[in-house]
Amino acid sequence: MQILVEKSKLIKVMVLMGVSVCLLGSPLTQAQSKKAKLVMRAYVGSNGARHIVHSDGQDLEVPKEKDEVDDSTAPVIADDKHSAGWLVYYPNCCTSYPIPLMLVIHRPAGPLLRLNAGMMICAWHFLAGGKRVAFYTNTVHGDLAPHYELYDVRTGRLIEKLDGPLDEKSPTWTDGLQ
Repeated sequence: MQILVEKSKLIKVMVLMGVSVCLLGSPLTQAQSKKAKLVMRAYVGSNGARHIVHSDGQDLEVPKEKDEVDDSTAPVIADDKHSAGWLVYYPNCCTSYPIPLMLVIHRPAGPLLRLNAGMMICAWHFLAGGKRVAFYTNTVHGDLAPHYELYDVRTGRLIEKLDGPLDEKSPTWTDGLQ
């Protein structure tokens, strides 16, 4: 009698597991569907808009920012291929040429990350394989107000900032920004 009860419990469990797999999908299928898209290619199209090509083949055209001029830069893909970034140029009242005032980071898993510090962005780069991004801003002419910022790419959180000229005590994330 006990063997029959155990067999019926086992059959019920197996049926429930089969139904669960049918309704929810197998763990392998779920893992594959949650796999993050990667940035495989990034380019500027003939109309000046940036294109990001994801690992699933999607070619996403990223609209220009408001008041952006055509001198904007081509996207750079992070080493981990989870993001791409570019500078956005704007007209400047005091020069005959536009200047980069915004750094935009495209993340397939989230909205665009728009970073600026109110002055011209002179240099930027991804760090930690693409998990972080740092940039350096300053005045258009001269070295009057050097400013550095470090961000987490996934969350957009400001991690650290630094004002003033770099020296031997400056954090390593500022290396190569001047």
